[in-house]
Amino acid sequence: MLSNAAKSKFDNAAAHCRHVVSGAGRALCATLQCALPQACVLCRSPSKNALVCSACVDAMPTDVCACPRCALGTENDAVCGACLAKPPPFDATFAAWRYAFPADRLLQGFKYAGMLALAEPLAVALADALATRHAPRPDVVVAVPLSLQRQRERGFNHAHEIARRLAMRLDLPLEHALSRTRDAPPQAGLTLRERARNLRDAFAASRNVSGRAVAIIDDVMTTGATLRAASRALRAAGAARIDAWVVARTPPR
Repeated sequence: MLSNAAKSKFDNAAAHCRHVVSGAGRALCATLQCALPQACVLCRSPSKNALVCSACVDAMPTDVCACPRCALGTENDAVCGACLAKPPPFDATFAAWRYAFPADRLLQGFKYAGMLALAEPLAVALADALATRHAPRPDVVVAVPLSLQRQRERGFNHAHEIARRLAMRLDLPLEHALSRTRDAPPQAGLTLRERARNLRDAFAASRNVSGRAVAIIDDVMTTGATLRAASRALRAAGAARIDAWVVARTPPR
């Protein structure tokens, strides 16, 4: 957001300063990681300056071929039957991993144990997947918002923590273009129909996205109910293209 729209040079300078400071912060973190012995958060093996060792990264479950609309595994990257029968409100889904061991342990530690440092390797994994699958470059990145009550309980928005690191890595603008219109019970344990009902009209576009390509960031896509509801709000606000970017995709039962 511009502090003064009429003074573009001032704001460009401020943005440059923020970029330099964030770059210095990353350099300091890298120096400290090299100076202190690191152990992989999953297997506890020495991992040099990484939170996750290379062996565990290589062990992450992935789908070589997946439906381009919902990211479920298919043959030859074909669109799955469900998406053919009822296309989702988003144009494509890109997932770094399949939600299975050991990716699920990493995501659970990040989301439920408050291990915020894990947002960095999760963002890196997603960035690598986007590059591998040649994902189209959006105009703006948006994190799935939490309700105020849920964010106070958790202390952070997990989707935003991934999104801001990913946006910085890809040099993309991150905007708060979505808001929660109401609180909703957790999605875990609900059926597909209950999930859809639970999130009906739960999101609203809070920024102008008319004619823009938007990438929505979330940690895990299970049934897709959350991303569908968020996409409908952005589509109603005029978004030209919507892509779902997730760290992991839950396979069907």
